[in-house]
Amino acid sequence: MITIKKILCPTDFSETSRNALRYAKEFAMAMNAKLILLHVVEPIAATAETVPFISEAELEKTAREELDDLIRKDCPPSLAISTLISVGLSSDVILNAIKSEDIDLVVMGSHGRTGLTRLLMGSVTEAVMRRATCPILVVKEHEKEFVS
Repeated sequence: MITIKKILCPTDFSETSRNALRYAKEFAMAMNAKLILLHVVEPIAATAETVPFISEAELEKTAREELDDLIRKDCPPSLAISTLISVGLSSDVILNAIKSEDIDLVVMGSHGRTGLTRLLMGSVTEAVMRRATCPILVVKEHEKEFVS
């Protein structure tokens, strides 16, 4: 029998990530597993010509507030859930979390936000799928719904 104790759900707060969270919640509740929500803050490259308008610390604070809001709105109190916020390259952070948190299953969106971020998230999902040491469930933006 397959035992799943920890589920990782990376989120960028996009609609696709919210769909992935719906699946992750259902699996976690059905398997009595802990759900770990992860948000990655991409490093800000500051050069002499560009000065970042917002610091990584501010981005982390905003992400913490969004994660807390997401949990409050979308997750039942009975669900064992924790959050991680890390700065780095998304695929590397996700792969490191899989190892450090001893993750049994990753549930993630196929793409992130629109535009360049959407393209990059697709690349992130692909990189995670290629290098992960656990199963990955990829949820598309408009998936065939089988969770309520």
